Amino acid sequence: MKKDKLLKPRKINFKRGYRIGREIIADLKGCDPRVIDDVQLLKRLVQEAIKTTNHHLLDITARKFQPIGVTVLGLLAESHISLHTYPEINYVAIDIFTCGKNKPEPILEYLQEKFGAKEVYWEYLRRGVMKQWQTIYENNGYKREIELQKVLHRRTTPYQTLEVVKAKVLGTCLFSNGTLQMATLDAHEYDSQMLKHLDSAETVLIVGGGDCSILKELVKNKEIKDIYMLEQDQQVIEIAHKYLGAAQALKDPRLKMFYGNATETISYLKDKKVDLALFDIINYPEHKAKSFYGKLFEQLASIGCPRFATQAGDPIEKEERNVILGAAKKYYKHIDSEEKYCFSTGMLRFIYGSGLK
Repeated sequence: MKKDKLLKPRKINFKRGYRIGREIIADLKGCDPRVIDDVQLLKRLVQEAIKTTNHHLLDITARKFQPIGVTVLGLLAESHISLHTYPEINYVAIDIFTCGKNKPEPILEYLQEKFGAKEVYWEYLRRGVMKQWQTIYENNGYKREIELQKVLHRRTTPYQTLEVVKAKVLGTCLFSNGTLQMATLDAHEYDSQMLKHLDSAETVLIVGGGDCSILKELVKNKEIKDIYMLEQDQQVIEIAHKYLGAAQALKDPRLKMFYGNATETISYLKDKKVDLALFDIINYPEHKAKSFYGKLFEQLASIGCPRFATQAGDPIEKEERNVILGAAKKYYKHIDSEEKYCFSTGMLRFIYGSGLK
């Protein structure tokens, strides 16, 4: 890339650390006026630039002005790109902002070559710099990070690596194997969606839910007589007790805690009346999910539980949803699903079932 002269950088006060995004602001001079006044050609060149640099174009729009000049806007999964052309002076203004792992510089290099630019003046900005950071979501070019203030606890159990951190916006967060499981900022939104069909249930079964967020909501309901909780990893309960405000809920006399594999321990409840089962489980790998959910719903039906609710991950990822639906439909007559957006986790799908066959 030709960098004969740099524009004077904008002053930014930041500490060394991770950046959420990178932005290039560029002035291209001496461009071919025929190229930069052709709206269809410009749209195609932007599409080619994005494709060749492995960015993800979601939408593109353009406007041809009279007598000359074009504006092109490209919406990326990683953020955006904009072009404003002034053919009368052979000039193009470019702004490229990306927040994914792919760099924006190759897009500029591609376009300056196609425009025949003789001079390029550009500046590089680091956007959203954070001292400590953690990725909480990444999919199809989109990535979200949070700024951490303090690591409160970290341990590795026989099942997972657990981290409790204090985050600037999300509050206290629990991570399992690097994946965000709960944030105090909006845990109540997730819990309310899981409990949407609680209705008049007197006995509730929680499968998983080791962060105890759902448990804390259930114990507030005085109509509930018994709560059974099946958690494989006892150490996550210890963490919830100490760091996630679950101490009082775990002392509730209505709670009966079981530790072990849910597909093996549900059968212990065969003589109990369970009105509603809540699956708050870490997403299973695809090669294990079919077997796990098949056994889980088989056991749930064997104890005569008439209703269930579960989260089924990101709506974009259909594999887990299909596995859960396939297993549930063998035993339940009515299946419904909804999507819910939570700031900390993004969009999630929830599946509900009722009416044993």
